[in-house]
Amino acid sequence: MNIQEYKILINNYTRDKMMIEGYKKITLEEIASNLSISKKSIYRVFPSKKELAGSIFINELTNAYNGIILLMQEKSSMIEKVEKLSEMIGNYIRLFNEQSLNNLKREYPELWKEIILFRKERVLPLINNLLNHSKKHDIIIDYSNELIIKLFSSALTISTERSYLMQNSYDYKSVFNSIFEILLNGIFTKKGKKLLAINKRM
Repeated sequence: MNIQEYKILINNYTRDKMMIEGYKKITLEEIASNLSISKKSIYRVFPSKKELAGSIFINELTNAYNGIILLMQEKSSMIEKVEKLSEMIGNYIRLFNEQSLNNLKREYPELWKEIILFRKERVLPLINNLLNHSKKHDIIIDYSNELIIKLFSSALTISTERSYLMQNSYDYKSVFNSIFEILLNGIFTKKGKKLLAINKRM
């Protein structure tokens, strides 16, 4: 194989593993063993583990950013855009949840800073834009965008916690979908919401 073929092979394997498990310390021995290649071949493509991790994180963050831009440009309803955004979050939550990023921060703080800056300056403004449009179209209640984003981020991290999933025999997707439904719709039935409204008036 040439260098480009090795790069695709190594990148795809490591990305798929990180998308399933989140970021943990990258072991070149494990990558080499599972791909039946030598560590020397890996170093030919990625001179350091940091470059391998950076390649995956920055590429996937860029993909997410471009995906949100395309979503904003779609001629679909706001509710459809919100639903599609939830699917995108579901695809990336394991790689970009707080636990995964904290692991990265401990190992490569400079790379972590680059990702946090990218997210703050490029991704979050697009999500804020989508939330503002949703409020304008009376799709969501006018709560603080920052609070909504923090609440969703914190709650959805539960769906990536391996110990919780194993203890309760849940799969990641069903937990994610349930949490997202609760966050969007609340836990009250129509009757519950009616009683809550009466209680507030009293």
